[in-house]
Amino acid sequence: MRYNITAATGNLGSKIVEEALKHIAPEKLILTVRNPHKAAQFQQQGIQIRQANYRSEQELASAFKDTDVLIYIPSLTFPSVSRIMEFENAMIAAEKMNVKQFLFIGFMADQGNNPFKMSPFFGYVQRRLASGTVPYTYICNGMYSDPLPPYLPELARRGKILYPVADERISFISRKDLSTAIVQIALREDLHNQEHTLTGTKAWSMEELAQLFTQISGSPIVYAPLSNDEFASTYDEPKGFGSVLASLYQAAAKGLMSEVTDDFERITGKPAENLDSYVGREYRKLMGSHFKRPNSRI
Repeated sequence: MRYNITAATGNLGSKIVEEALKHIAPEKLILTVRNPHKAAQFQQQGIQIRQANYRSEQELASAFKDTDVLIYIPSLTFPSVSRIMEFENAMIAAEKMNVKQFLFIGFMADQGNNPFKMSPFFGYVQRRLASGTVPYTYICNGMYSDPLPPYLPELARRGKILYPVADERISFISRKDLSTAIVQIALREDLHNQEHTLTGTKAWSMEELAQLFTQISGSPIVYAPLSNDEFASTYDEPKGFGSVLASLYQAAAKGLMSEVTDDFERITGKPAENLDSYVGREYRKLMGSHFKRPNSRI
């Protein structure tokens, strides 16, 4: 079996590659990337690197040649129509090259009533996969835990959590845990041709997050949400992204980001790491090194 991972130099993709190397020989791995120079470390380990642009069906077809299992991580392209066309090119290429299993890595934002501005893409993906000729597995996950530790120093300075989520909850999972489950899904045919929703063991209210962050940082933090417009204006970096980010929390305020499943434990045999454990450990690491302010919030 040959396994092909797209976006393999990104935050999630690189972790999937590292996890895959624990179970798969380097010569059985293919990495499809835009910039091969960023994948030099993996090439040195004997992994085949193929260059392709999501906007070129021909380049993707060449990159997907001899692929049995494709782990497709979509780009962060916005607006949705651009992202849809990239995915369409990948589907055409996968069908043309007779990929045996298409693993799509999505996000818990595919409900028909979801106001998240990137949600239309995930709605299209499900229907395109279902109407295509390539066997597929649909994987979606809760909010990434990873941006929380680097954001915590700012929250401690403000003394406030600002997310406009009202009284609803959000479920989180780390990219490391995601990579563990995704690689197991890729390896095990009994997990193919299904839908898997990967989350932590509980969904957190913003009041609970405030208490957790107070405990970890040692600074009092309360929940004092901004309005959607205020949040979009405060975090409009890069320019125009604030409204996209605010729409994500609009979805959370509708209760659409709170799903919790046991899929991770069913797949890996153990529960996902608790958020308090993850944030506490990573925050201590961060504060022991040079702190650089992040560009994104959750």
